[in-house]
Amino acid sequence: MRVVVDARPALGPRPTGVGRYAREMLRHLPPADPEASYVAWYLHAKGLLKPRVFFPDAAPNLTERAARFPARLYQPLAWRTGLPRVEWLTGSFDLFLATNFLAPATGHPGRVVPVVHDLAFVRHPETAPHIDERWRRRLLTAVQAAPGVIVPSRAVRDDLVRFAPRADPARIHVVQHGVEQTDFTAAPQPVIDDVLRRFRVGGRYVLFVGGIEPRKNIPALIGAFGRVHDPDVWLVLAGGTVNWFPGASAHVDAAVAALSPQVRARVVRTGYVSDPDRLALLSGAEVLAYPSLAEGFGFPVLEAFAANVPVLTSNTSCLPEVAGDAAVLVDPADPGAIAAGLDELLADADLRAMLRAKGLARVTGFTWERCANATAHALHQAAERAR
Repeated sequence: MRVVVDARPALGPRPTGVGRYAREMLRHLPPADPEASYVAWYLHAKGLLKPRVFFPDAAPNLTERAARFPARLYQPLAWRTGLPRVEWLTGSFDLFLATNFLAPATGHPGRVVPVVHDLAFVRHPETAPHIDERWRRRLLTAVQAAPGVIVPSRAVRDDLVRFAPRADPARIHVVQHGVEQTDFTAAPQPVIDDVLRRFRVGGRYVLFVGGIEPRKNIPALIGAFGRVHDPDVWLVLAGGTVNWFPGASAHVDAAVAALSPQVRARVVRTGYVSDPDRLALLSGAEVLAYPSLAEGFGFPVLEAFAANVPVLTSNTSCLPEVAGDAAVLVDPADPGAIAAGLDELLADADLRAMLRAKGLARVTGFTWERCANATAHALHQAAERAR
């Protein structure tokens, strides 16, 4: 079986959750399925003059295939004309693993396995203005034609069944993502102190990690922070804007501006942070607050568990499924509920200790090896159907 994996999300300069997923699949999927042949496909126009290997420590059954095509031209051209077909650039394949929802243009839609990370654009269309009707139709067609679809949670599976009622539910595979626990071992205190000095964080703090986009519900979190009783706690918002909704930053600015001057002085926006800075901020946090409106999986929750940080998150979408009883769950639409949850966590050291222990225990069940094994199983079932 020859499987081409869309590696483009893994190579972005500022990888999001989808990028991390693609990167980890390329690390763990080939070793989990040694009898299959995997190809990491990506666009790299500069490679014509300066060839480069992006996955030097890959398993023996993973090879790289670079298309010498400018990324800014390829996607619009392929969407509008259906050309060039991806198989012209990758060679023939039994399956194409579309790591970011949709595959490029192809003459073999029955060999594409889409990874549908979430359907927030259905539940909360106001948070996804970049998703137009044409894209929705393409996804619907792809899901209905696919020999298999991979989703990261039961919540997404249920949403997908409602979105695509003609799709065969037996072909939808729930494969939960993982977390590399060793990547989130707490940073040393001097490193934490250095990062906090650099970002001018002046006390114990509540941390949000994620992209600045509408469904992350950041204005509600800021409003809730304004109601927190502890006059010394800080709020750190770690994340950069997303290309498809740069205006989200203005909403965050407005929410911060609405706070009293005393509270506003204790809000820090870091912008996009590197992985080491992200780990240092997590390691030093009193609480991770992640009251998202809708998630397909919610990486920051597991990462906080691995970093031994108590979590407050939403009681909607997949988040209760991922967090279990290891977090404080609140209604993300209610800033008062978010504030009450933060007050409870900040005031109760015993509760924080209990959640840390539960989080560390829970995160052990979410590994990339387990994810890769389940993905390989789903791909072999899809290959049988495709044949």
